[in-house]
Amino acid sequence: MGNELGKVRESHGDQVSFVTVEEGRVSYGQIVKICSGDGRSSKVFYSRITNAGSRSTLEEVHELQDLRGSMRTVGPYSQYRYVESVLFLEREGSGDVRTPTLNPEYGWAVKPLEEADYSVLKLQGDLKLGCLRAGLSDGRRTVGLDVECIPRMMATVGQIGSGKTNAELVLNSALIATGGKAVGLIFDFAGELLTGKAIGKGLADSPFAEDGLVYFGLENPEKPVSYAPIQIGLRRLSPKKLYFLLPDFSQPQEHYALKLRSKLGSEDWISKAIGIYENEDVNGLLNIADGQRNVAGALLRKLCSLDERVFPDVDHDFTADIIRALTGGRSVLVDISGLREGTQKQIVTWVAGCVVRYYRDLWRTDYEAWKHLPYLLITLEEAHKFLEEKGTIFSDIALTYRKYKVGLNAVTPRPSSINRDVFAELWTKIILKTNLKDDRQYLAENTPYLEYSDVELKMLDVGEALVVSQPRIHFAVPIRVYGYKEYLEEHLEKAAEQLRDLKPPRRLEIKRSEIEENVL
Repeated sequence: MGNELGKVRESHGDQVSFVTVEEGRVSYGQIVKICSGDGRSSKVFYSRITNAGSRSTLEEVHELQDLRGSMRTVGPYSQYRYVESVLFLEREGSGDVRTPTLNPEYGWAVKPLEEADYSVLKLQGDLKLGCLRAGLSDGRRTVGLDVECIPRMMATVGQIGSGKTNAELVLNSALIATGGKAVGLIFDFAGELLTGKAIGKGLADSPFAEDGLVYFGLENPEKPVSYAPIQIGLRRLSPKKLYFLLPDFSQPQEHYALKLRSKLGSEDWISKAIGIYENEDVNGLLNIADGQRNVAGALLRKLCSLDERVFPDVDHDFTADIIRALTGGRSVLVDISGLREGTQKQIVTWVAGCVVRYYRDLWRTDYEAWKHLPYLLITLEEAHKFLEEKGTIFSDIALTYRKYKVGLNAVTPRPSSINRDVFAELWTKIILKTNLKDDRQYLAENTPYLEYSDVELKMLDVGEALVVSQPRIHFAVPIRVYGYKEYLEEHLEKAAEQLRDLKPPRRLEIKRSEIEENVL
């Protein structure tokens, strides 16, 4: 039997069950190939193991009697392991692979993958994530995504402690290592991605960080990376722009804001209005600009809630620097840890909205220049808080921005809280350990190739994942995500040496004044 793992017992539709041979050792998620056992056909099917069990050859009554200890005269018997798998590709001879046209026959041999099979499965890509899990051990076959998958949108899901932060570090370091072909806009809610904290290494430790990463935060970090403060000046905010910052900002409030601006001056109208409100309450404002008391009060309460650390009374918006960095081929890390949740949402919504509108407007007005923009992946932690409903800037990105080279990576422990229509548009998914049944069921129902994978999802270990990436990869790929330290040492250091000899891609040089005029 050689390297044979088992033989087909039954096939039905896209499901195949087989019985293992004595030496055959298999595991959840493992990819196997199923070949004709009698030479009548050169057809090969590729299948992925989704479930398994063990049974005896005794009939049910005899088995129960045996297990309960009576009728010990029952004769010898044996036990066997049966394995369930799902088909995803077939190959005829040495030809190309395609989706299955039928299923294998009874008795066909089930074998592990060989050298020639890996190129058929097309698992390589610029954005290296981890190694293929093969059987009971990790193979050395690298699994990676192409940068072209970025506009098809992504999600990284898994419970707390499953390895999401490590996966974020690996993926975004891979973006930085492309040398400007792709960039990341990364929002860090917990303040752990720059240094890695518990992991021990962060994005700042990448050999590409000095030239390829810009850090925005409340304080200058100790790590030697390019730094600028988070700052959205009040003098950059017109009444119409307040829709992007203030929750439930209404048309009557905008109308009253326009009145205040005309009376107080176009530059510092917000700071003046706040000063009058704090000293004289609503009456002071109504003496300057007529309006409804409740509307004026609601508007000023929202303006007073803006965090002074982020919204000072200056004529500066750090978003222009973010756009310049991204279009110039440098990834951006925005550290919003230490801020209130409301302020975090304001920054994320404001920055992401300005950036993607720049990509969209350049596509419309100067297509030749747009073609030189790098692919952009926006990493959004706690994504379920932003994607519960349609109508937000992030649901718009997921649903309509794929043509502009813009992608979204929705990182969340609760995928079932994301709007179903939005989740369906996230074509690439990195699925880590997920124990909650509702989330596993939601993943299985709304992700291709996971129809029979509930047990497999439950059995994933920390750091293990299933990767689905349509339309390039036609099945769920079982991987072990690289440990970030290992990734730095074994992959990025070598990549840095190779990249030094390559000609960097052409990058756009955009003046800050142009961004402020056209976007901000």
